[in-house]
Amino acid sequence: MSSFICYDIFPDINDPNDTQYSNHRIPGMIITDKGTVIIYTEARRTGSDWAHMDIFCRRSSDHGKTFGSPIYLAYGSDRHATVNNPVMMQDKNGRIHFLHCESYGINGGRILRRYSDDDGLTWSDPIDITASTMPDYRNAFALGPGHGICTKTGTLLVPIWMVPKSFGSPLEEHHPSVLSTLYSTNQGESWQLGDILPTTTEIHSPNETVAVELSDGRIYLSIRNRTHRRAQAISADGYTGWTDYLPVPELIDPICFGSVAVYNRPDTPHTLLFANCEHLSERKNVVLKGSIDNGKTWTLRRVIDADRGGYVECAVDNTAGLIYVFYEDKAGLTDHLAVLTYDDLLPL
Repeated sequence: MSSFICYDIFPDINDPNDTQYSNHRIPGMIITDKGTVIIYTEARRTGSDWAHMDIFCRRSSDHGKTFGSPIYLAYGSDRHATVNNPVMMQDKNGRIHFLHCESYGINGGRILRRYSDDDGLTWSDPIDITASTMPDYRNAFALGPGHGICTKTGTLLVPIWMVPKSFGSPLEEHHPSVLSTLYSTNQGESWQLGDILPTTTEIHSPNETVAVELSDGRIYLSIRNRTHRRAQAISADGYTGWTDYLPVPELIDPICFGSVAVYNRPDTPHTLLFANCEHLSERKNVVLKGSIDNGKTWTLRRVIDADRGGYVECAVDNTAGLIYVFYEDKAGLTDHLAVLTYDDLLPL
């Protein structure tokens, strides 16, 4: 049995100039077609969700051992100090798409997209896609967070949550919320929202969510909500006809962000991975689970960090056979990256 490696990412002792930020929060990560690990965070000047913040990414070409200097993708401004909920995904042609919000899409805040055609080294100017996010219907709006996906059919897909104006909540309130997906069928040239998943008695205020493609091509959502269990939903295309919208009792959660990804190599079963803080009330005990039957049962498990935790993101490099778990501790005062192989998952 192999032993996985864990690296401390933030604070970065190799970057003495990174002193203006107190918290690096809302971890996101993708593995590009070239095997580059790209991590991205909200770099906050305070711990508040409404802090003055910037967004940057950092790239690693050695499987997470070292990372390059920050590449800034969004800056907080006097008008919109909060730039939030960064999400990336790569399309079938190799273009990387980066989306984020200004001020949760309210008070004139926009939803913006940038793209990179050189593996995340340089980026286009921002493109405003706010009109695609139902601004007349909702107040607060947020992407993901974490990462989006590109399906086998080429659809770009990002789960989102929003607070409908009809709920009568204060403008800056984050709940009660509903869930949907923002998707593009033309490589990011245009975007639209899919069917809405409502707040229910069993799944109250569905919010931060990550999507993954199952072995049969259906799209599975892993959903944070205001209970202490994850929820799920399944769709044939990822934006219409949702079914199996229900709690997952065995996936306990302290009402925090968790992530899903797929390990899919010829020498192993198609395995759905889920990473979160496995605790009913505290953000600690980061655990990675695996399911070889599309989430019906979770028969593989590995404790990543029993004592620390926070928001947890995961990604897979299927070419190299590596699994990455990127997670916070103490609300982003420190952040860590674990690198595993499939052999590190233990059968229950």
